[in-house]
Amino acid sequence: MIEASILTNIFVYLVLTILTFVNIIIPISGSAVVTPFLALLADPHRAIALASFYFMLGGMIRVLIFRKEIQFNHVKALLPISLITAAIGALSLLPINPEILLWIIFLFTAYFLYKAIKQHFKSEKISSVNRLTVAAVGLLSGFLQGTGLSGSDLRNNYLYSQKLSLVQVHGTTALIGAANFLTATIIRLLTSQTTVADLTPLIYVLPFMVFATWLGRHTLYRIDRKYADWIIILVMAAITFFLILKILKI
Repeated sequence: MIEASILTNIFVYLVLTILTFVNIIIPISGSAVVTPFLALLADPHRAIALASFYFMLGGMIRVLIFRKEIQFNHVKALLPISLITAAIGALSLLPINPEILLWIIFLFTAYFLYKAIKQHFKSEKISSVNRLTVAAVGLLSGFLQGTGLSGSDLRNNYLYSQKLSLVQVHGTTALIGAANFLTATIIRLLTSQTTVADLTPLIYVLPFMVFATWLGRHTLYRIDRKYADWIIILVMAAITFFLILKILKI
């Protein structure tokens, strides 16, 4: 008879594979979906470390598969400060009031949603964003990913507002995110927040993640650009809506 723990692991691996594919087509908040599933493999505290490792693996795969779509000008603008704050987030040295942080994220998200809608319907040229805003996006997204929370949503919404396509966002944000999660994972290993033995089970799902990402990429290329733009706007709107619900504590 197969042990329950083995069945649980198989179930989690299957879910992670499906989520990897779905997330390519319709980008969703990884920490809101993946982390709860990984809690089946470990206690909640270690689930965050597992999630960081999983997102790092997923990011590296996307970097490889979407390498030709990476927009290095945005990587150069966002990555340096993201790495610094990701390290701080992993060390948990910077206490921030959760409600204030939530409001900051909401305001940025709503602003980028407005820009995306305005550019879509009026076919406006891409408007420049001041360096302070870019730095804030890099700082917050890096810190959130370092703590194991969702920072990619904020960064992606900024990239969408700059008229990047889904595949360009996947490649660009994957490189930044993978670097952030690699930094966070190394720090958690060095500070004994997790161990190599804790992370090893996720290595087994790696081949399935590669296949799911490859399949998602080929599926995405078959979607007409105008529909892809609508997917982007709907995802941004959904994130904004759920942030409002969270702020109102509904």
